[in-house]
Amino acid sequence: MRLRFQIVALFLAAGTMARGQDQDLLRQIQVVNGQTVIYDTPLTSTDGTIMSQPITNNTVFQLYSQVYIPPSGGLGLFLGTTVLDLGLQLSLSLFGKASSLSFVKVDETTLGTYLPSVTIQALSEDSSVPARTRADRPYGMRIQVSGLQSDPTVPEYARKMQVRRSYKTYDPLIYAYTAASASGEYTDATTLQQNGTFVDNAILQRLPTSTPTKATGQETFTVYTHPDAGGVQTQYAAATVQIWPVATSQITGIDTTRTYQAPPTTGSVQLSDAYPKSVTYVQVYKGNPALGTTGTPLGATVVSYDSTVPQNAMLAITGLEDVAKEDGTYTLEVLTITPFNSGAPERLAYTTFKLDRTIQVNASMNTFGD
Repeated sequence: MRLRFQIVALFLAAGTMARGQDQDLLRQIQVVNGQTVIYDTPLTSTDGTIMSQPITNNTVFQLYSQVYIPPSGGLGLFLGTTVLDLGLQLSLSLFGKASSLSFVKVDETTLGTYLPSVTIQALSEDSSVPARTRADRPYGMRIQVSGLQSDPTVPEYARKMQVRRSYKTYDPLIYAYTAASASGEYTDATTLQQNGTFVDNAILQRLPTSTPTKATGQETFTVYTHPDAGGVQTQYAAATVQIWPVATSQITGIDTTRTYQAPPTTGSVQLSDAYPKSVTYVQVYKGNPALGTTGTPLGATVVSYDSTVPQNAMLAITGLEDVAKEDGTYTLEVLTITPFNSGAPERLAYTTFKLDRTIQVNASMNTFGD
């Protein structure tokens, strides 16, 4: 038996990227007489139809595109691909460095008798797409399985499957995967042998880093045919969650040991790794630091982001003269609001200053007589 494929054009969303001739191919992998056989069929145009090679049971089809990413890295490539006869549609972002043209696998599907149906979805407190979370927060995966067989006479691949977890780290400066980034697969794996919906909402990221709260990268859960089935181990479905570092902040330019005669005007805030979807600001209130206190936001310090990667900023602390009108101790706090913590502000940094406008004059009065 052969399959006919209709290919709808690949499209790019990175204006500076080049593509070569015969840049796309359809790879067919299958076992024939106990040997793994690979057929590569070039796709020389952006549309049309092609015929597969004769297929055997449990045949894997992979779609590749040849792209060039400049050595400077940091560019995002968006590929949209549809293989109509398989009812398959995929969109994903690829980041990285390369010094030459290379093939990138943009999707994979498997055909076979008794083939189970599998879907997998990444879950997060942040509802953004693609799925993402913060390094200190748990995330979830939902796997739905149907068509898995219990009859011991059917092939092994139709009776059980394996779930594996892999990772890629990102460059912490450009928040993207590069040639120098680490990638790999964790050693633990899970076997599924029954149909149903399986949900785990308490997954903690395990990216390799010396500072877990600053982990930057992605983790992917992939469902494969079980290795006990033999032959080519193929992929049923996969879902990825991006992991972004916890924001940090530092207040400088305000001396906590000094008594000011006027509200300070030299303060500034260094904001690092602000979550892609967040609002960060400085608030001030009279009194010593007390977590959860609602103060007065300083309008000039408010920064709001709705981006795809974390953000960094330097903020000037201005407007204290409009708030600190009485003498006493004042607290400055840097707060951030994200999709986490039920949307409540989280404190990133704080400091205090003392204000005393009283001017003391030391003098003496002498009376002179005749």
